[in-house]
Amino acid sequence: MNSTDDSFKTPNDNWLQRWQDNNIGWHHTEFNQHLLNHWHALYLPQGSLVLAPLCGKSRDMAWLASQGYRIRGIELSPLAVEAFFEEQALDPSIETRGSFECWCDGPYEIYCGDIFDLEQLDNSDVDAVYDRASLVALNPQQRTRYARMLLHMLPMQSKVLLITMEYPQGEMEGPPFSVSDDEVSTLFSERFSIQHLHSLNILQDTERYLDRGVSHMLEHVYLLK
Repeated sequence: MNSTDDSFKTPNDNWLQRWQDNNIGWHHTEFNQHLLNHWHALYLPQGSLVLAPLCGKSRDMAWLASQGYRIRGIELSPLAVEAFFEEQALDPSIETRGSFECWCDGPYEIYCGDIFDLEQLDNSDVDAVYDRASLVALNPQQRTRYARMLLHMLPMQSKVLLITMEYPQGEMEGPPFSVSDDEVSTLFSERFSIQHLHSLNILQDTERYLDRGVSHMLEHVYLLK
């Protein structure tokens, strides 16, 4: 049997392969509108450190940096990390920290490695988390593990801007996965108060999901604090 069969690949293997094949249809060249509209709700002073899990080469990190924040990104694919610094015309220094390869320049420190190794690092200096595409990229078991990790490692005063998708999960195989309001509460209410900031019907503007047979899709924005 062909050893490259996708059924034998782990989620990490699939993610790395997508970057290798440049199959990154989720990547946006514009800043996320939810970020622009709702980041102010965190009341985060300039100089604060923002954690951006599963960051890819997102330009949202550049927007956050332009607002005076420091960025700690976590990304599995070295191709994505390298592309981010190239696109920002930066020349990062690279060093090993734990099981990560850390790329640093200016306000950015991006750790290349597995998100679930994040607890190896000291994250007591994290002031906020910007989760635009992390929770929805993980399957149900991984989401529980990811939430527990955040609950354990984040300092008490930290806040989270969380963006999720919700659609009939049976109509499309993730990622991105559907995450309901009830699941957000189950995952995070032990530690955070959860404020639902906004919902947006995005299906009419997202042809690739229509083509996959999805009947309706909402984006939800939450503030966790």
